[in-house]
Amino acid sequence: MSPKMRLREETKSKISVLLWLCQVVIVWVLISVLIWLCLKPISPVYMITNAYVPALNQHNSTESIRNNSVVNLNFELSNPNERIGIYYNDIIITLYYKDTVIGTNSLAGFYQGYKKATSYGVLVNATDDHQPLRRGVLTGNTTTVEMIRVCLKTAVRYKIFLSTTKHHRMNFEACICIGSDGRISGQREIKLQQMMVKEKIKDGN
Repeated sequence: MSPKMRLREETKSKISVLLWLCQVVIVWVLISVLIWLCLKPISPVYMITNAYVPALNQHNSTESIRNNSVVNLNFELSNPNERIGIYYNDIIITLYYKDTVIGTNSLAGFYQGYKKATSYGVLVNATDDHQPLRRGVLTGNTTTVEMIRVCLKTAVRYKIFLSTTKHHRMNFEACICIGSDGRISGQREIKLQQMMVKEKIKDGN
């Protein structure tokens, strides 16, 4: 074999090796991207499934009902992830009527497995400022609808296999319409929407 032919064969061999390495790298990149997409956590889904405000019930105007300062809420928290669990910090629920804080309450933190849904009932004892809310519907109009803003704040960690991610803040809100019977008017199940971009916080907060 002449030197030129030998050099040509060596060049072809090197090119073949380089092409093989490129193929291996491309395959590994595609596999890595696929794994990352499969393991990328999805935020929990927060739903309001029911609400009742006795003070706004015009169909039962007894003194005890009018002076009832409790707001009853039912939530459903869902983990839509595949093979990813969620650790919730304490969940803070705050209610607003217009710009006034009606009251607040919290749920204890817990762990939720993947593809699981958890239901909670929350009682929010309104502060003295709940009076503007009650006065807002005492207009004699039985079709009056009032709007309450529900804010939910917590922080979550995602459990991926044997590891756990850092905390991610969750700030969600939804507006619910309360009719003259003190219950949700219109859509019965209301999904809370994210208020702002999630941000990481230090462990232990």
